[in-house]
Amino acid sequence: MAPPPPPPPPDLMDELIEEFLLRLPPDDPASLARAALVCRRWRRIISSPCFRRRLRGLHSPPMLGFLRYIAEATIVSRFVPTSSFRPPRADRRDMQAIDSRHGHVLLCSDRCPEGPWENGFLVWDPVTDVDQEVPAPPRCRKYWKWNATVLCAAARGGGCSHIDCRGQPFLVFFLCASGGKTFACVYSSEAGVWSEHAYDDERALRFTLWPAVLMDGALHVLSYQLFQQDAMYMIFKYDLATSGMSEIDVPDGLRVQEIVMPMSTEDGRLGLTFVEDSRLYLWAREADSQGVWGWAVSRVIELELLLPADALSESPQVYGFAECAGVIFLWTVNGFYAIDLKSDQARKVGEYNDTVSLVPYESFCLPALGATSACEGPEAAV
Repeated sequence: MAPPPPPPPPDLMDELIEEFLLRLPPDDPASLARAALVCRRWRRIISSPCFRRRLRGLHSPPMLGFLRYIAEATIVSRFVPTSSFRPPRADRRDMQAIDSRHGHVLLCSDRCPEGPWENGFLVWDPVTDVDQEVPAPPRCRKYWKWNATVLCAAARGGGCSHIDCRGQPFLVFFLCASGGKTFACVYSSEAGVWSEHAYDDERALRFTLWPAVLMDGALHVLSYQLFQQDAMYMIFKYDLATSGMSEIDVPDGLRVQEIVMPMSTEDGRLGLTFVEDSRLYLWAREADSQGVWGWAVSRVIELELLLPADALSESPQVYGFAECAGVIFLWTVNGFYAIDLKSDQARKVGEYNDTVSLVPYESFCLPALGATSACEGPEAAV
């Protein structure tokens, strides 16, 4: 008589399964959706609030894609995925993507290029596909150069970890120059109104549309000032708690002729990046032994080692920065490349075209199991 078959191995503890599932790449939302289909037990673990909190706490928000503002026959901001996530609406026609932060994208009507004082803004969550309208900011005589930023409302008091701001109140910060003056105001989705003008300056300032950098409870916006035949960069710092504004000088000799983008460094300092002579320069702001703040080159990346030769026939330009992912986007004559600052790897993410601007989108996208959702269900994540 044959011996009885051995007993089946004991089931793994839920804790061990959870540890495995937590290590699935968050920039591949479809992997969690597929794992939830393995069995009811895995589905129960993935759908638990505890698992989702741990996942968001263990990982930084992944870069799910970026929005390209394309000037073709029709104007459109197009979502280009860099992950398995696909939004229900990839194209936002007649809209320009201005900024993205804490799961939101700030859009402005293309029909009002000098400023959004007629049509206001639109705040869009690509994961849930929810739009929220923002009225036009307080009107002044004419907007010359402006910048706008969207962020979680809790950023003002420092009471949010910004790993899951979906569905929470938000702020829109607006900074512009008009009639030789500069002012700032803030829109609160909770109050539904714009604040009074918080700052005035008599100088002829201009503001770039590069996304602002948020750190230490303050927004940092790149601007420049005209000096007869020359122009010089500076950084405006807006304190979210006090509404105070101050200025930060840029490295000596840096003129507006260079395409410069503000960024944050891996260790949380304010930084700048630009390309010169096929080199990508990263600058960081730091204090010397006497506590005097200044700038220093923190890193130089030789693009000849990362990009094909034909991409360097003309000088590349910095076009975007994904803070959590640590990725810098470069425009070249043969397409767009993403430079991963953590791995020193480059990959092509788009062909050469009439892209005017590029805004990375970083957010968690988790399958909504046990409930019907327009965009967070397993089908939407695939």
